Amino acid sequence: MKRLIALAIAVLLCAGLFASCSKEDGQTAQTTTDAQTTTAPETTAELSQDPVRAYALQGPTGMGLAKLMQDSADGNTALSYEFQLAASADEFTGEIIQGNFEIAAVPTNLAAVLYARTEGAVSVAAVNTMGVLHLLENGDTIQSIEDLEGKTIYSSGQGNVPEYVMDYILDTFDIDCEVIYEANHDTVATKLIAGEIDLAVLPEPKVTTVLKNAEAPEGMRAALDLTEIWQDACEANDVDGSLYMGCVIVNNSWAEDHPAEVKAFLDEYKASIEYVENNPTEAAQIIADQGIIPSAQIAEAAIPGSNIVYVDGEEMAADLASFYDVLYSYNPDSVGGAVPDENIYYIAK
Repeated sequence: MKRLIALAIAVLLCAGLFASCSKEDGQTAQTTTDAQTTTAPETTAELSQDPVRAYALQGPTGMGLAKLMQDSADGNTALSYEFQLAASADEFTGEIIQGNFEIAAVPTNLAAVLYARTEGAVSVAAVNTMGVLHLLENGDTIQSIEDLEGKTIYSSGQGNVPEYVMDYILDTFDIDCEVIYEANHDTVATKLIAGEIDLAVLPEPKVTTVLKNAEAPEGMRAALDLTEIWQDACEANDVDGSLYMGCVIVNNSWAEDHPAEVKAFLDEYKASIEYVENNPTEAAQIIADQGIIPSAQIAEAAIPGSNIVYVDGEEMAADLASFYDVLYSYNPDSVGGAVPDENIYYIAK
């Protein structure tokens, strides 16, 4: 397939960058729709109260942590957490590589890169975000992926997951179009709002930011959900897999010494994610209060398209392995030079 790609600065997808939750046997996590409380499963083990250093990104990969962050600040969690938010994973990857963390919510491809760079010192404990990419159009000409034939599309994320997602989709359906990569999401969003471009790929919450901007053209709409089209591409290629864009990793040294604490965190994390899914209005305010997304209004509107999930265990390992295979086929460096082996997956006992 021939496509012209204008090179620009590659940026790391905050994915968030950005389905349904899997259920673990024996878990009893509950959420309520009429109160700001979350009940996590009780544990009979005596848990360490040493600070658990947790890094997270602003945007979809951090949204599921919001309730847990609030509960921690209120002293209502089983563990003692120290959360740090960042706009880019570059702000804390050095700490992860040096082992100065216990938990981190990161893009899935970065998890593979970190696994390689640390020689297996980190592992993926759960997926927290499926696809967050959408094609926006100023107009009404794009109803299916085939309608992109001969078009010019703007995007960001060259050299990262957004590029490989587009490549996989366009290759699968043999679409010949031009993809022009800009430096970052904000540049693409600004051009859309100004009416300078008509087609662009953006992640949530930038999608919602553009659609709710009063200065955006009246015809601006979300034309295609690339997560759905990714699934169609997988089926066409007879591949079992999901578009997993965000995950939570653990420091293996800590996890090996504190399995009960890891389990307690995952239980509390799952309950937090379920709260966000089931209580979008209340959760949106918490998300804004915690600095994950600046506006509660934007957060609430973005939650449905952010595909926040909780997937762990064998389902996570099987689907994420397929996703890594696709990324590796387009750029081995995107997953650290090799498809991660099975030891990258932490299966809680």
